[in-house]
Amino acid sequence: MRIIRINAVWCPGCLVQKPIYKEIEKNYPQYNIESYDYDMDEDIIEKYNVGDKLPVLMILDENDKEVKRLVGEKTKEEILKFLGEV
Repeated sequence: MRIIRINAVWCPGCLVQKPIYKEIEKNYPQYNIESYDYDMDEDIIEKYNVGDKLPVLMILDENDKEVKRLVGEKTKEEILKFLGEV
């Protein structure tokens, strides 16, 4: 399983969530969240068909296929619930 987060420096929701993700990464290292920038990582954006609604959190299976996606600004509790469902 792989967890990918896509954000952008111009995205207000991404900026609000940045400290939330830092806290999650510190306190829940088992999730090992990979972060990608919308404007810099075009190959990832194309591969996973990421539109312009950010931030995006995706769960991928062992074959790199998307299992689940969370889009938009979320609370820490919503993010942890999403991660815990997989």
